[in-house]
Amino acid sequence: MMFRIINNLVEIQSKHILLSAGAHTRGHANRFLVPFASVNVYKYSFFPSGIRIWNSLPEATFMAPSLDVFKTMMDILRP
Repeated sequence: MMFRIINNLVEIQSKHILLSAGAHTRGHANRFLVPFASVNVYKYSFFPSGIRIWNSLPEATFMAPSLDVFKTMMDILRP
């Protein structure tokens, strides 16, 4: 779902949630800040969890040209 949201394949207003983490020496340039959560209900909800997973993906995976290619790459990464 994160791939769909980031690539505007679904109509979800995410610009107030998906904030760029900026340039870092580690990771990729398309990282997002994980929103602060003081309660576990929000901490483990979709956006904080999805952003953590997204930030850990290799660049070749999230730069996939289509959803089908992205899904295939995710299947390869899955243990």
